[in-house]
Amino acid sequence: MAHLSEETLTLLALGEGPDPRSRDHLESCPECAAELEQLRHVVRAGRASAPAPAAPGPGVWAAIHAELGLSDDVAHDPLDGARAVGAPAAPEDTAARDDTAVRGDTAVRHDTVPGDDPAAGGDAPVRGGGGADVVDLGSRRDRSRRGVPYPLAAAAVAAALFVGGAAVWGVQQLGLGPEPTLLARAELEPLAGYSARGSAEVDERPDGTRQLVVRTDPADVDGFKEVWLLAPDAQRMVSLGVMAGDEAVFVLPENLDVGEFPVVDVSDEPVDGDPTHSGDSIVRGVLET
Repeated sequence: MAHLSEETLTLLALGEGPDPRSRDHLESCPECAAELEQLRHVVRAGRASAPAPAAPGPGVWAAIHAELGLSDDVAHDPLDGARAVGAPAAPEDTAARDDTAVRGDTAVRHDTVPGDDPAAGGDAPVRGGGGADVVDLGSRRDRSRRGVPYPLAAAAVAAALFVGGAAVWGVQQLGLGPEPTLLARAELEPLAGYSARGSAEVDERPDGTRQLVVRTDPADVDGFKEVWLLAPDAQRMVSLGVMAGDEAVFVLPENLDVGEFPVVDVSDEPVDGDPTHSGDSIVRGVLET
């Protein structure tokens, strides 16, 4: 079963409504539902006890702008207007200290999230200054979900709470974060000798480029996984690249006609220097619009 991505779970935890496919998946997948509930605990804990935040200083947007590599057209701080009508700005030194805390090995919470009981195998909260709980995120690094560390999703939630939604608001106002448009989707079925399943979808991003998003269950391979688009007769094919984990995104060339190569194939490739298909396919499915 292909699980929901960490990005999707993080957005759902922050309050974004699920699309029908995500809702159906959550109803049938206890693992994704449990992880979503954990992230919602973090959101509720932060929102319940944290005071209304002051508008962050200009340095916060400057740091976001630099980190994302945005163009000069959006260099202007989108919260200037909020401060102009009376919202106090956070001092620069405070923003710097909070930024360090978010990017470091600890995250500050204002209550203990249910389920983080040390006796039950959770993370032991350490009482910090001002009555906040400081949780060691380093101990979470060994916990992975389909190859992606759990703290990445939790850090995204913590970062959103830290700025009080200001960064998210700014991205939405600037039109930087719209969802891609789904163009085609395939259910990937296992081939002989394998039991893994998966999914693939072709999305069109806001800039007009297309991407193929491939997700599979974990599978034991002798070499490495490679993703291909095949013609219906499997006599012609295009290699998109190596799939390092259980989820990968490939930007499709502009002149690649997916209708001509509608079959998504993930193969087990030996490390032998031969660029052709090994003939050993793990999963395969046909894209349908």
